[in-house]
Order: sequence, then C-alpha cells, then structure tokens
Amino acid sequence: MLHKLLYMFKKIFLFSLGLAFLSSCETKFSVNGEYVETPIVHFLLDQGKEIQYLKLNRTFLKEGNANEFAKQPELSYFDNVDATVEEIKDGVTLRTWTLKDTVIKNKKEGAFYAPEQKLYFFRPDFVEISGTDTTYLDEDAFYRLKIDIDNGNHMVNGQTNLVSGVNITYPKPQISFNFAESDVSSNGYRSTPISFSRSPEAGIFNLKIRFDYNEFIGSNYEKKSLLWPVGEITNSGTSTSGATIFAEGEQFYKYLQNNIDENPAVTKRQIEGIEIQLVGGSKDLYTYMLTNEPSSSLAQNKPTYSNVDGALGIFSSRVTVTQYKDAFFGVNSRALNENSTKELCNGQFTAPLKFCSHLASDVNTNFSCN
Repeated sequence: MLHKLLYMFKKIFLFSLGLAFLSSCETKFSVNGEYVETPIVHFLLDQGKEIQYLKLNRTFLKEGNANEFAKQPELSYFDNVDATVEEIKDGVTLRTWTLKDTVIKNKKEGAFYAPEQKLYFFRPDFVEISGTDTTYLDEDAFYRLKIDIDNGNHMVNGQTNLVSGVNITYPKPQISFNFAESDVSSNGYRSTPISFSRSPEAGIFNLKIRFDYNEFIGSNYEKKSLLWPVGEITNSGTSTSGATIFAEGEQFYKYLQNNIDENPAVTKRQIEGIEIQLVGGSKDLYTYMLTNEPSSSLAQNKPTYSNVDGALGIFSSRVTVTQYKDAFFGVNSRALNENSTKELCNGQFTAPLKFCSHLASDVNTNFSCN
C-alpha cells in the first residue's frame, strides 16, 4: 500500500512540475513576422482618354482583424506623393506632367474601403498626329514614371510604350448592326462581325458594346445604359494581321432581357444609340493579369509579376477605340437595322420590355411608337 501511495505521489509531483515548467516558459510571439512597407502601383496610360489615372497604395500590417483594418483607407495611403510622367521621343523630353490627387466615389464594394478612393491624375492636351487626327498622348513616344514617396522614403520608377495602331475596320460608322432576320422563327438570328487591326504591342483585346436607351414613365424619361461584354482574344507573337470578334444577335437580346427589369410603371423604351468599345491591353498588362488570376492548383504557388522599380505593380498601357452609332443618323443609317429593331420591340426575349421605334422610317410598322 505504501509503495502504491509513493508511486501516485511521484506521478502527481512530476505532472505539477511539468505544468509549472510550461507556465514559466511561456513565450509570446507574432505570426506577422518582420514587416516591410511596400508601395503598390497600378497605372495604365491610354491615349484615347482625356484623363490618365494612377492608383497608388501601400501594404500595411497590424495585429488584429485584417478585415477591419482593410476598411480604413488611411492605412493604405502615403502622406506625401510627388509623381511625374515624362513624354520622351527621339531622346528629347517633349512634355512633363505633375500628377494631382483627387477622390472618386465609384469604387465597387469589396474587401477594402469603398465607395471613395484616392487617385492621382494628369490631363494631357490634344496633340496632332497626322492631318486632322489628334490624340492625347503620342503613340510614337515612350513614357517615364517617377514617384517620390514621403520625401525620398520610397523612389519608384518605370517606363512604357503605348499600344499603337489599333482601329475598328468593320463595321464602318454608317453600317447598322444586323442581329435578326425578318422572320426569326424560321431563319434565326444573325451576328455582326467586329473587325479591327492588331498591334504588336498588344497582348489582349476586349470588346464591349454599350447600349443606350431612354426609359419613359408617362412624358418623363431617364437616360440609361447597359455594357454588354461581347468577347476577348489574346494576341500571341507579334502579329499585326486583323482580328474579328462576333457580336451574336441572340446573345444581344438575351442580355437585354436579363439586365432590364420588366417595370409595369414604364410606358415605353426607345433606343438612343450603340457604342462599340474595343480595348487593347499591352503584353505587360496581359502577363500581369495572368499572374494575378486565382490559382486552380492545390500548391497555390504563383510567381509575382511587377515591371516597376521600387514597388510592386504595373506601369503600362492600353488603348481604347470607340465607334458610336446614333439610333438614326442619316438616310438609311441607324444603329439597329429594321429587322433588328423589330426583334427588339416584338421579339421573344425583349417584347415585355416595351421597346418601340421613334424613327420616321418605321412610322408605318407595328413596332412604331406612334
């Protein structure tokens, strides 16, 4: 019996000693590790845009709930930013812009603060390229970015060429979209090819179509727009041959059906116009997009791509080319041809949306507003 008691006491003593040892050797540590503040740059020049925007943020690290900290914009901004862009051609600096800060209010909701965000911008003047053609930036120049952050605490540098030589070759401005046959039930829908010249500097092309319309409630109306994502292609190698993306008629009407509400208060809707929006992104931009896509691999190991010195991110270019067609802009010239307008007003997908035609050439049809 004594032997058993001594054995039990010994076990209790050793267990207590172990607890005391663990409590006395408690070590406090942080999973965050050593933090290095890093600027994050997103800056794409576009000679088709009146204003050029730079997004500049910084990494941050704090103990606590990262989701809460991400909602605090002051943690993502630097106190002092001096940024310039130089336009250089044939070894000569033609123009220099100093960027100013501004706050925009259309940032989408997400993990970080919204809808306001601080951006930096400059506004170039028109320059004549050839004849009467004008643009905001010179396609034959290259551009150098310099950013001094917090009085020399960070120095960021980068340079880029522009994406040049991208033009919409079909349809011509006077040619209508043709999305439907006269009898869709028998002959089906049609597609309109959007053809364009490619640039060797471009890595990706994205095509969207903006559909503008007026929505009436009685005699009052509101201007509205939808942006239809038509398609995207990549540009391998250095090909400059033309390319085509097809705008499918059936998909067009289905997109309107899915994105315009059947509001019983609406008395009618009328097409205002259609705009083709073609964006050609540089090869650097395409590489950046690929390396920042969500990984489908279990390993989750992806390379980090950055083409700026002293920061992470990208300073590169894209070009936006547009072609606008008014609902009616001349003899036999309209955004949607007659069959396509008829399908918009009476067709299986969009008839409940109460579209009608206000064009004089359609006055004697069953889809006229009159």
